[in-house]
Amino acid sequence: VEARERVLGWQHRDTLSALHSLAECVQQAGRRQEAGALFGRAVEGRRALLGPHHPATQLSEGALAACGT
Repeated sequence: VEARERVLGWQHRDTLSALHSLAECVQQAGRRQEAGALFGRAVEGRRALLGPHHPATQLSEGALAACGT
């Protein structure tokens, strides 16, 4: 994710996809608070880039809500 942010920028579609995937892995490892922070960043970037009604934005929002953070 860091390399994508450096090369593509934090609001690039590929960076945000990688961020969401990382958050899923962190969540599966039981680190819900950390996953919530990552999902939050993905939501923020996807809302700005894609809008609130885009399926990818809604996917990240649902994942964030599931974290309970």
